[in-house]
Amino acid sequence: MDQNIMVTVEDAHQERIKAVADQLRAAGMRVRQVLPTIGVITGTVSDSQRDAIGNVGGVARVEEQEAPQVPPPDAEIQ
Repeated sequence: MDQNIMVTVEDAHQERIKAVADQLRAAGMRVRQVLPTIGVITGTVSDSQRDAIGNVGGVARVEEQEAPQVPPPDAEIQ
């Protein structure tokens, strides 16, 4: 199953974030966005390749992105 993930790039690798994104692609991540201003790369990865993403040079942290859940329109107000 695929996971939506957010990769935080180490400060020392901020200037080469596009190269880090290329390495993430090579490791199996389907990169959706590269956000150089905040040092974040978003995308999807299969469960079997998740560990490889964390081992890419320049990666500080890999976090799963939770999909926002909106209650149905007829739900009670909380």
